[in-house]
Amino acid sequence: MSDLTSAYEQLARRWTHEQLAGQYHQAKRRGEQLPECDRDHLIRRPIAMLASAVPACASLSVAIHVIHVLPATGALPLRDQLLRNAENNSAVTLHRCHQALELDGQAHDYNADEWLPAVYDIAGPLLQAARLNRDPPSFVEQAQEAVRWLSRAIVDLDEDSPDTAAALVDGLGRMLALHVFAEVAREPTDELSA
Repeated sequence: MSDLTSAYEQLARRWTHEQLAGQYHQAKRRGEQLPECDRDHLIRRPIAMLASAVPACASLSVAIHVIHVLPATGALPLRDQLLRNAENNSAVTLHRCHQALELDGQAHDYNADEWLPAVYDIAGPLLQAARLNRDPPSFVEQAQEAVRWLSRAIVDLDEDSPDTAAALVDGLGRMLALHVFAEVAREPTDELSA
């Protein structure tokens, strides 16, 4: 496992849509395969699907915050456990937000995949601008923003707002950036920097 400085340095670069698409689909598949998502196919309403993402998103936010306050040395098993938790919870949240986008799309005659370039347009600059030495660190702020956008999307769904898809996309962009961060901070690979 690398330290946070190394992870931030590796992430702070230009990301192509192709790279982000690979990360997005990998995270979505991971979320689908986790036991907590086994029964997601039974959920038919987008607001219920999105509400089911709230606990994972809250756990993700807590894990990201704690990862950033742990000392750089020591507590490595705890940091690794928190990063695994962040990877899993970001994958669950991303999967469920994508499912909510699909369900809303069925109700409002659009295809969720049409929005994926916008998700990548949000995630790419967040990754490129990632900085550890700001207050709060970039991914702590993005974890807070992910919770905020998830909450906003729930309100928009409840009100049947025309802005629902945009709120979901904002949340998905942040979730993708957080998932990539957790993955790189835990096990940086040359594949991600290709």
